[in-house]
Amino acid sequence: MNKIFHTRILTILTMVLGVLLLNSCQKEYTITATSNDASMGTVAGSGVYKKGTIVQLAAMPASGYQFAKWDDGNTDNPRSITVEKNATYTAIFVAEGGGGGEEPTGPAVFSVSATQKVLFAPGNLQWSATNGGNTSTTHVVADGTAEGTWRFAPNQWDTIGADNENISATYTGWIDLFGWGTSGYDNKYPYLTNTNDAAYGNGENDITGTNYDWGVYNAIYNSTTNTTDAPGTWRTLTKEEWEYLLNTRSTESGIRYAKAIVHGVKGLIIVKDNWNNSIYTLDSTNIYNATCASNIISTTDWAKMETAGCVFLPAAGSRAGHLVHYVGSTGQYPSTTHESSNHAYILTINSGYLGIDAGYGYGRYVGRSVRLVRDVE
Repeated sequence: MNKIFHTRILTILTMVLGVLLLNSCQKEYTITATSNDASMGTVAGSGVYKKGTIVQLAAMPASGYQFAKWDDGNTDNPRSITVEKNATYTAIFVAEGGGGGEEPTGPAVFSVSATQKVLFAPGNLQWSATNGGNTSTTHVVADGTAEGTWRFAPNQWDTIGADNENISATYTGWIDLFGWGTSGYDNKYPYLTNTNDAAYGNGENDITGTNYDWGVYNAIYNSTTNTTDAPGTWRTLTKEEWEYLLNTRSTESGIRYAKAIVHGVKGLIIVKDNWNNSIYTLDSTNIYNATCASNIISTTDWAKMETAGCVFLPAAGSRAGHLVHYVGSTGQYPSTTHESSNHAYILTINSGYLGIDAGYGYGRYVGRSVRLVRDVE
């Protein structure tokens, strides 16, 4: 009798477990596929799907617009995803010919001297030994080939943050804080953690136009356009060019820059020479000690501003050896101009300050963000 009772209990428990497992296998999640601006384009693929289902998302631009990327940086269209959880995917549409200053003759130009104009790269510079995967990669450099892959961040607000502490020759992820002149030329590798300033750059010399400049030496895979730019296509601004861009140049709107929080990230917006104020009204412009909270800009508004040619420099922090500091509060961007064998001139951005300095705290060994430009002929 006892044996029969136990058998029945076991049978019931087995059935209950089976139902629970079946329900678990049939877990459903909501996938939301949306547009950064419904007037620019629509997106198909939203719905409720069982876990493990492969769903195809499609971004369909309206007349006069084009698909640029998804908000996580993926550029596939259509795009296949595997349902694992509730998730939202936003398609970024831009005006035809627009998007991150990609057209050499386009309108998103910035004067960096009385005679020279540039376009900014569509994101901060990043490097990986394996292109973010598990297989070692190489790329073209000015004097042959070198290890790793250089790319622009998928979005202008993207930063690697504390993961830069994993920096090493064998780390398989991406890093985006680099010591001065660590292009890979002359053994100045992007993963250097040496805290001796003399190990960086080229003695007491500027690195302007030399292979120590990241863009001059390297071909850079642009993850936004899926193209490879040859060595010498891009370069870093000099101290004098940063100063002219932010403090001297004349613009049609009278605006050169504004502190802001974009997509929840603090940083600096730089507007093009012919910026149109009607696109978005910026507050506290051209004020070096304004706070980033002066302008809080949504992802949707930023997409319009980016399409119109705005540049955003995020506060990505800095790295000393393997230690990362000030992520989300301070951004530092190097120039190619040296101050001494220990220091270089650096653009510093935070709430309450903006300046191009060299001196205490601006050692060459400190890892910083790099935003490249290319000249407009």
